[in-house]
Amino acid sequence: MKKYFQYFRQAWNIVRQERLFSFIYIAGTGLSITVVMALSIVFYIKLADIYPETNRGRLLTTHIVGEFREGNRSNRSTSFLSKAAVESCFLPLKRAEAVGVETVDFAVGDRHFIQLETTREQMPVAVKFVDEKFWDIFDFRFVDGKPFTEADVQSGITSAVVAATLAQRLFGTDRAEGRTFSLDFKTFRVCGVVRDVSFITDQTFAQVWAPYTFNPPYKFEKTLGNMRVFVLAPSAGDVEAVRSETADNVRRFNGTQDGVELDLMGQPLSTLQKLMSASSTEDFNRKLIMYGFIFFILLLIPAVSLSGMTHSRMERRMSEIGIRRAFGARRGGLMGQIITENLLFTLLGGVVGLLSSYVLIVLGRNWIPQIIGQTSFVRPPEGSDVAISPSMLLNFEVLGIALVICFVLNLMSSLIPAWQNSRRGIIHSLNRK
Repeated sequence: MKKYFQYFRQAWNIVRQERLFSFIYIAGTGLSITVVMALSIVFYIKLADIYPETNRGRLLTTHIVGEFREGNRSNRSTSFLSKAAVESCFLPLKRAEAVGVETVDFAVGDRHFIQLETTREQMPVAVKFVDEKFWDIFDFRFVDGKPFTEADVQSGITSAVVAATLAQRLFGTDRAEGRTFSLDFKTFRVCGVVRDVSFITDQTFAQVWAPYTFNPPYKFEKTLGNMRVFVLAPSAGDVEAVRSETADNVRRFNGTQDGVELDLMGQPLSTLQKLMSASSTEDFNRKLIMYGFIFFILLLIPAVSLSGMTHSRMERRMSEIGIRRAFGARRGGLMGQIITENLLFTLLGGVVGLLSSYVLIVLGRNWIPQIIGQTSFVRPPEGSDVAISPSMLLNFEVLGIALVICFVLNLMSSLIPAWQNSRRGIIHSLNRK
């Protein structure tokens, strides 16, 4: 350990003595790590367990599905699921812990409005229409009250859950259980208030959550309608079993249909499959390889440039290496020294890159949802800000990713120069000036 500490001290002296080289090396490392880390953080935000989507590892969802007519695969219609299809294929799932539904509001451009009593102002809000199981699947934190119940959904009682910030604006407090407000000129009673949800978590984002009976399910055809499904498996290991049971239910459901056939198009999808918009296992594997290749190229290109800089720096130290070889230093020790010294430069560049990636993510938070496959049909009102909490950025997983990237980049940029210089002959090294 003392030996490696000495290597780091020597590398720090090089940083101080060769400031131009150090600046260029650290800046180049920081730039490459900024790009890779920004992508890594975006993927982390979409895949990690983040409030209120804390069960992403065992969550399955549906989106657009297909309907074929008369067995003709070319004659296909697409939409969401009908209520009959949901009741036949998803609600009976025995392997699932919970199954919830959302009815999609197809008039995406038509905003919902809350009428403020004090100013008579029409305030646009994002509304999500769900059932009572939605609250079992997602881990919302209630600051007041509780979610609406199955009885509320079935009876059509005008209860709704609102976000804390909206409650503050409407009532001046987030302790608003029992208060009423007017949504699209219909009076609703607040049954619960939850901590605000970021638009980044697109499965759950809204400002008002109301029973889906106020946006009732309807059907275009026998199998198609406006319902999405959320399925929570007991564990991540049960996901495939739930998908298999769903496929069996679909086959039985299709057997009862006359002239039409429901095609789930590989759904329900896991969080990772949904992010990659994979329609099948083969498509998912192909996109996984593609993203892996992109990450590799983003590390390889700067590594080649940094490797040349490391080699140039080692050329100036060949006489030092020759003296150490003459006094019995082994090649493995010399390689270890070069790699360890180079690691300090890479770590300094990693810190710069990590901080730069945080700045990039925060500044670009309003357009990030457009590049990471948002599937929510609930849109934030114009002018609203996409919130990114500190827990999305500052956590052990992201820091671990940064360290791994630094380590890989360090090996890619220093291993070949270290191997080449350690194999030089002692006489050749001593004669270099």
